Formats: sequence, C-alpha cells, structure tokens
Amino acid sequence: MVRFNIAMNHQRTSLLCFLTFLLLWDYSASQRTVQIQQGRLYRAKGYPVIVSCNVSGYETNTQQEFEFSFFSPDNPQQEINIISTKDTNFAYAKYGGRVRQNDIFIDRRSKDSVLLHIRKLVDGDTGEYECHTPNTDSKYFGTYNDKMNLTVIEDTLEATLGKETLNKFEGDPLQLKCEVSKQTLQHTHISVTWYLNKTPDLRVPIISLMRDFVLNPGSEYRARYEAGHIGLDKIGETTYRLSISQLQQSDQGQIYCEAGEWIQDPDRSWYQIASKTTAATTVNVQSVGKDFNTQIVTNQGPLTEGDTLEIRCTVEAQNIPDRYFSVVWLRNNEKMASFGPTGVLDIGDSYTTRESNRQVKVVKKSNSDYLFIAYHVSKEDSGTYQCRVTEMEKGSGENFISKTPKSSSEVVLDIRSLPSNLSVVVSSNTVDITEGDSLHFDCKVTGSQGHLSVTWRLSQGHDIITLNQIGVLQPGSSYQERIRSGDIRVDRVSQELFTLEISNSLASDQGTYMCVVTECTIEANGKWKQEESKFHEVAVTINLLRSVLTAELKSRTINVKDTETITLQCKVKGPKVPLTITWTFMAKGSQAENIVVIHYDGKITWGEKTSNFKFKTIVEKTESDSNLKITRASSTEMGKYQCVAEAWINEVQLANVYSNELEVIVSKPVSKLSISSEPMTIKSKVNANVEIECKITASTYQDSQFEVSWYASKYDEELSNKTILKTDRNNILMPEELMNSHEMKNKYQSKRCSRSSYKLSILQTDLTDSGKYYCVVEEWLQDANNIWYSLDKKSVEIEVDIASIENKLQVSKTNATMIVHENKEFEVNCTFSSEVQSASQFSVTWYYQNSSYTKKPLLKLKHNSMFEFLGGDKELMKRMQFYSPSVGTYSLVIQKADVGDSGIYSCQVDEWIMNSKNQLHFQSSDVSGFTNVEIHYPESPRLR
Repeated sequence: MVRFNIAMNHQRTSLLCFLTFLLLWDYSASQRTVQIQQGRLYRAKGYPVIVSCNVSGYETNTQQEFEFSFFSPDNPQQEINIISTKDTNFAYAKYGGRVRQNDIFIDRRSKDSVLLHIRKLVDGDTGEYECHTPNTDSKYFGTYNDKMNLTVIEDTLEATLGKETLNKFEGDPLQLKCEVSKQTLQHTHISVTWYLNKTPDLRVPIISLMRDFVLNPGSEYRARYEAGHIGLDKIGETTYRLSISQLQQSDQGQIYCEAGEWIQDPDRSWYQIASKTTAATTVNVQSVGKDFNTQIVTNQGPLTEGDTLEIRCTVEAQNIPDRYFSVVWLRNNEKMASFGPTGVLDIGDSYTTRESNRQVKVVKKSNSDYLFIAYHVSKEDSGTYQCRVTEMEKGSGENFISKTPKSSSEVVLDIRSLPSNLSVVVSSNTVDITEGDSLHFDCKVTGSQGHLSVTWRLSQGHDIITLNQIGVLQPGSSYQERIRSGDIRVDRVSQELFTLEISNSLASDQGTYMCVVTECTIEANGKWKQEESKFHEVAVTINLLRSVLTAELKSRTINVKDTETITLQCKVKGPKVPLTITWTFMAKGSQAENIVVIHYDGKITWGEKTSNFKFKTIVEKTESDSNLKITRASSTEMGKYQCVAEAWINEVQLANVYSNELEVIVSKPVSKLSISSEPMTIKSKVNANVEIECKITASTYQDSQFEVSWYASKYDEELSNKTILKTDRNNILMPEELMNSHEMKNKYQSKRCSRSSYKLSILQTDLTDSGKYYCVVEEWLQDANNIWYSLDKKSVEIEVDIASIENKLQVSKTNATMIVHENKEFEVNCTFSSEVQSASQFSVTWYYQNSSYTKKPLLKLKHNSMFEFLGGDKELMKRMQFYSPSVGTYSLVIQKADVGDSGIYSCQVDEWIMNSKNQLHFQSSDVSGFTNVEIHYPESPRLR
C-alpha cells in the first residue's frame, strides 16, 4: 500500500513539472525581445559605423518599426532622438541636419531587422545607443529596447611612401618600402596591400599582408609569387617592403601602398576602422628589344544616324605570328569589345544587347588587322574612339602575363541627328532675388513627337538634375546633397510643362539656367535613341545676403549700479534665414571675447574666458532677435558689448554682420560712510596713557567691512607725518612705519571694540607724542562675483597735547661773532643750566647754517655717549673734535679751518628721563643762541 502511494505521488509530480514546462515555453515563445548589436564598439573618427538591431517574439505578422536614440556620457539621463523608420520628424536638432543629408539613415533588411548607418563619425557620437520598437501587439510583454556603447577614437593610422619616378629595364629588381604606423590604444591589427595602377581606371593588387598575418598575392601575380619572384616582408615595427626580383613590362605604372587598421568586435568578428593610401611611385619598364605600334582607321566623311560605323585597329610589329596581342576598342575610355591573345571575343557591357541583336560585329581580319562594325548608329555613338593593344607573354599553363599597353591616336566622331520641330521656352518670376530666397522656373516644350528627357543646367556644364525619358531622376554630381535634403525639386506638371524649384538659394546659384530637352525614341532593338535636343535659358541674379543683413544693439540699462541687472537686445533685419547669434564682451584694455553663442540649430556654447557670465546670464533667441540679461552686475561686467549675426543655410555660413558697440558702465554705490571721534582734543601729561576712539556712525550697507588706519602728524619733525598702524577689513593688525623702530614697537596698541568702534592707545606718553592724529576709515563692499572693492575714504582729526611735568632745562642764548684765520682751529661752546633733575640724561646736536641759509646737522652726542656724524662731509668729519670741559658745557672744535667752514653754528640739547620701567622718555628740549664764524685768508686784514 505504501509503495502504491509513493508511485502515485511520483506520477503527480512528473505531470506537474511537465505542465509547468509548457507554461514557461508558452511564456517565452510569445515574449518580445529587442536585440541590438553587441558592444562596446570602437570606431575611428571620420569613418562609418553600422549597428544592427532586430526584434523577435511579437504576435502579429506586422512590419516592425524601429527608433534609435542617443545618450551622451556628459548627460547620460537625457535621451536624444536620432532617427526612426516611422516618423520623419523624429530626430532632434543635433541629428536633424545629418539625417536630412542622409549622413545618418536606416537600411531595412527585413520586416523585423534593420541596420543603422552613420556615414561619418564625429567626436560627439561617443555614447550609448538605444534601439526601441513600438508595441504592435495587443498587450505589452517582453523587452522593447536594447542598448549598446560606441566609442569614437582618433584616426591615428598613417602610411607613407616616397613619391618618385623610377626608370627600369625588363629583368631589373625592384624594392619599395611603405611606412605604416598607428597610435591606437585599443588592440588592433594592420593589413598592408601593394597595388599597381596600369591606367587611371585599372587597379591591380600585387600582394597583401592580411590582418591575420597571411600573405595573399593578387591573381595576376600569383604565378610569379609561387615562383619566388614576388615578396612582401615586414622590417622592424613599421616598414613593409615589396620585392620584385625581375620586372616585366606589365609591371609598368604607378605602385602604391594601402594600409588598413582592423579591430575585433565583441562578437569576435573583425572590422576595418581606418584605411590610408600613400602617394604613388611611378615605375617605367623599358622593353629589351621588342616594340610595336597600333593605328586606328574609321569611316571617311561624316556619319548620320542610321549609318554603319567601321573601326579598324592595326598592330604594327615584327614577327607577329610568334607573338600574342590583346586588342581593345574604346569609346570615351569605355570598353566596347576586345580580342584576347587566344582569339576569344569579349563584348563590353554597353554593347551586349546590340551584339545579341546583331547590331555589332567584331572580326579579326588578319594577325595585324582587327575590325569593329556598328550598324544603325545613333547620336549616342558620338564620342572619342581609340584602340589599345597589349602584348601578352605566355606564362605557366594557360596563363598570360600582360606587358605595357599601347594606345592609338584618338578619333573624334560626331553622329549628326535628323531634323526636328522641337521647341523649348523657359520662364521665371524669380530672376532677381536674395540669398536664401527660392527660385522657380517653368520649361514649356512644344512640337515633340516622342518621349522627353529634361536636364536643368546652370551655366556651362553644371548639370543640376535630369528627369529622363522613363521618369527617373538623375541628380548632378554637385547637387546630390541638396536634392536629398529637398532643397532642389523637379516636377512634370503636364505633358508639356516641366518645373524646377530651388529653396535656400546660395550665391553660387547665380548664373544662366538652361532647360535642355532631348527627344527620345525606342529603336527596334529596344534601346533608346536620342533624336533631337533643344534648350532655352534665362539669367538669374542673386544678391548677397550680407548686403541686406543688419544687426543693431539696443539697451536702456547702459548705466547701472553694482548688483543691478543689465538687459541688451540684438535686433537683426533681413531675410528669414537660420541665424547664429554671438554675444561678445570687451573689458577696458582687453580684447573682445565670446560670452555665449546661440547656434542656428539651438545649441548653446559658452565662452571659455568669460566664465563669470555663465551662471548669472539669461539668453533668449527668436527668429530675428536675441536678448542678453545679466543679473547682479559688477565691475567685471563693465565694458563694451556687441552681437554678431551669422546667416546659415544647409549648414553653410553665407554671411555675418556686426552690430554697433554698446558700452555698459557699472558704477559703485554712493558712499554713506560717516565717522566721528570724541573728544576732538585730548590733553595729558608725560608718562601717562592716552586712548583715542574712532566711531563709525553710518555705513553704505549692513555687511560692509572696514579698514582703519591711524596716522600721526607730530610736532617733532622726525616723527611727523607717519603711519602708525592699520587694521584691515579682516581685523588683522599691521604695524606701519612709525612702529618699525625698536623704541616705538610697544608704544601703540589698537583694538576693535565693536563693529563700529576702534581705539588707539598711546602708552607712556612723552612730549614727542604731541600733535595731530588721524583716524582714516576705508569702507569695503563685496560685488556679485564675491570680489571686494573699496569706496572713498573718510577721516577724522584728533589733537593730542602732552605737557611736560616741569621744564628746567635752559640753554645759553648768547649770540657771538668769531673771526678765524684759515688753517687755524676754532671752538664753539654749548652751555646749559645745572638745575635739572639728577637722573636726567642729555643728547646734544650741533647745527651749521651757511650763506644760503640752509640749516643742517653736523654732529650728535646721544644720551648714551655715542657719537653720530650727520653732515655727510667726510673731510669735515676728520677735522671735528668734541669734549666737555665741565658739567653743563659741551665744546665743538674744528681744526684746520677752511673758508667753506664760515657760517652760523648752534646746538640743541634734549633731556631724557628714565621711568620706573627703566625706559628712557623724552622730557624737554632747548636750543642755543648762534655763533657766527668768519674764516679769513691769512692776508685778510684783522678785525679792529
């Protein structure tokens, strides 16, 4: 019983697993899956990229639509639409132009598979690409998008080969070296191929070193490679050498090297990301002994449509039966037919139908004569005819090796057409327009009997577009992009009326427009035959856009205060074309720099050297105007502004105009600073402390900062007009010139009591501290760029009067005259009273005044008994002596008197007192009378 239950449970479990599998299978079978090509892909700038995307697991048989988007590494959250199979207006401005120009397009491979093509990669294409498929099912189930990464790398591949001409003989050896290098950071392989251009239209591969390091000779060189006559060697890191041991005439031509760079994608496949072609080396191979010529002969006289054309090619050479030749007939350098060395006939692509309808015949008349016959010629058979003969050398097996070909002279044939009643008239109402306007032409055709082919042409030889006889458009080579973008359109309005419309006209569109109409009929062989061509023309004048485009800069806010707003308006007048507006700024003494560029496609680029504008500037742009608004202006934004307007059409700049300059002045606010000091006069005694207060009673702004400087204008000449100290706006104290000496270093103290109160303390005053003191306050403000600037300074004057305790110093005021003979010595005394304090110390300074009344110090005896010579006359210093004969008397002796020593002599005595801190303080000062000294020559009469 137990075994039975176990068996039943096992069967139930198996059934449950099977049903679960069916459900899961059904779930996965109907689940939508989008798969983009596996990344990351690396591609070189300037080269194309192809990205595949497919979808599976959808319910219906409906063709699936695809949308591709882009995510930039700089802003990975912002999705930028590129292209869609469903919506032609899907692309954002960044990709719109490239999509319209077919630089970016989608190639549908099936109903559920597409390829995204980007023809030419740029730096901005690096990023993440997303493929999305809109839902076509009855419900949402599965994944609807997939992503991959693409990195655009620089094209570093380089290939070089010296451009030269080498003259060789058959059998000579040849070696050429191609230098190939790359700087790609990714792991890549190099392939190198040597080519021979026998003619401008015939490129023959010689030998290749493939990306997997395998040598592969070209088909025409394989036999010589296998025989060891052709080689390709890699020498070092960058040199690839081509070796040909024995040159043949078939080797003559231009030889060059082509290098390719390959990278392995994540799916293990190899992809060529870059290629480079070198200059060519011209190799001339002279035949040894054998030569030949070729001649061409055609019908005599003119040919008319329907006639028979015969072209005879003749080979002139010796021993022709033992030699092999290949003969080719050419019309306009296009192959008509050829005879091989073994007599095999080959008809050119353009003549196969006529040959099958027996309209063409090729005959070898003899070993030297070859004949080409064309029956029922038409106008299209007109052209330049030529024969090209190549001698062939028999190789191994059935192979032949080509030697240098020779061409005959050219024969120009003009097949005359039959008369026609065809008439063409061109008209236009837009013969005088401005760049960017549209052109419209009507071409009316009458008298036609067959199908019409219409070609619109500008001036001589510049075909714009052709609507051929079967209704197929054929763009001119120079107009393909404009036709793809829709700027050039043609239409057949009726059987007789054809139109041409050109939008966004360019200056190069000026000229004479021709409507060339060709009447075509179908021949019996099914080919089209051109019967008659007629044309009519009309001249068009296109005025340059720059002649009518103007820009004007206006503003009502050219004089603003700091932190106010500057508003500028750039008004552009002219035709309605896409505009790029550039705002420039030129500070005083500097060059103009770009503030911002608003491109015609909506992109905005900020200037690198005007970064202060970026975060405080609002810029707007309409079709013809642009506004620039700068908030919280500062002195940094003071200068000249200008706007530049550029007109663009189809990504081509047609014109640019400069507006007038506007100078914007940003001025500082009017200062409201006010300061005071109380009292205005301070009286004190010697050895006391004096405190001076400077108060800020009003400021311009609440957040102003202040720099406070203290100045002294003392009565003592040596200490007058000096700066004491300064407190900067960061409250950092900076001692100035009056505090530089050791004696004065601790004389002054300063403190900031509050935001508006500053005090200066003068410690242990003496008489020299008397004078006028100034508190100078400089107010500092911070502008919108967080740059500090100052307003006008304000100052207040405080007078300090220091009185001495009692001045008992008295110096003798007696005046005297002294006559001294030259070379004698004289003595001048300085005497003062002895009723001074016993602790007093004295310093004595002697002065001299000459006839020009200039008083100058000569000698100073300091209070510490040290001498200091002050006169600067070194010769006089040597002749001066000093001594003190008694207390209170000091004598100055000048030896060997000179006439130049004549003048008035006086002295000044300063009294110094030592305070309780053993510091000397000035006490008092007094000056003597004068002694007038006259120095006479020895022969001068004595004083009676």
